[in-house]
Amino acid sequence: MKRTRKNIKNKLFQKYTLIFLNEESQEEQFSMRLNRMNVLTIFAIFGFFTVAVTTLILLYSPLHDYLLPSEKAINVQEKQEILKLTNKIEELEAQSKANDIYIKNIRSILAGEVPMPEIDTSNNQFTTSVDLDNIDLAPQKEDLELRKEVEEEEMFNIKGTPNGSETGSLLFTPLKGIVTAVYEPEINHLAVDIAAQEGEAIKSVASGTVIFTDWTPDTGYIAVIQHARGMITIYKHALTVYKKIGDVVKKGEVIAAVGNTGELTTGPHLHFEIWIDGDPVDPQQYIVF
Repeated sequence: MKRTRKNIKNKLFQKYTLIFLNEESQEEQFSMRLNRMNVLTIFAIFGFFTVAVTTLILLYSPLHDYLLPSEKAINVQEKQEILKLTNKIEELEAQSKANDIYIKNIRSILAGEVPMPEIDTSNNQFTTSVDLDNIDLAPQKEDLELRKEVEEEEMFNIKGTPNGSETGSLLFTPLKGIVTAVYEPEINHLAVDIAAQEGEAIKSVASGTVIFTDWTPDTGYIAVIQHARGMITIYKHALTVYKKIGDVVKKGEVIAAVGNTGELTTGPHLHFEIWIDGDPVDPQQYIVF
């Protein structure tokens, strides 16, 4: 064992001469006496110096922020991510509240829990009595033209009441256009989609009272009208709604304009629904668009 250690020590400290010669003249230019220990020491010092310089560069140069982000930078990134998530949560909460209100209102409408609005006569805009003798009841030219136009519209009777008698109401075509989606309850599409030019007039299918108008993220501007005999019609994705809650509308009266509002739309069209006694029905059974 001692002999082995002695041999290792002798090898480490054995002297060598490193000579640099001129290639052409073969004259000695430089020489250096070295041993293995000197070489190991030089490499160790060089390695330590390299590690030290690299560490200083990483700690005190701009490369530090790219290679080794500081705790401050990490905190800033985390705060930005938290702010983004917070904003996203607030948006989702607002959308959820809007959808909840929309669903609640629709359920109330379909259940008949929304009372018919009363007309305020306190401002004396309405008279309590009318002298029929002084009123010309003969139809005017405009009335005759409107009547002719209404008679030429494609209309059908809505379904009968439980006792077998008809409701006595006729449905006016709300919009003439191209049917792009039909009534399909299997995929929860309880309406007919009619494509038309943006801004085209949407008309009420029958006389009634506007009981709901609002904007929702999915369906854009909508209007809901309650008619006689338990019928409700719904108009969605409008560009604008001209009526407000409580307005009494006539059959064929313009209530909105065709639009492309809301998330669930791919182009200007009317999403039209009919509900009778709380149940959805196929609009194409009663109207030809």
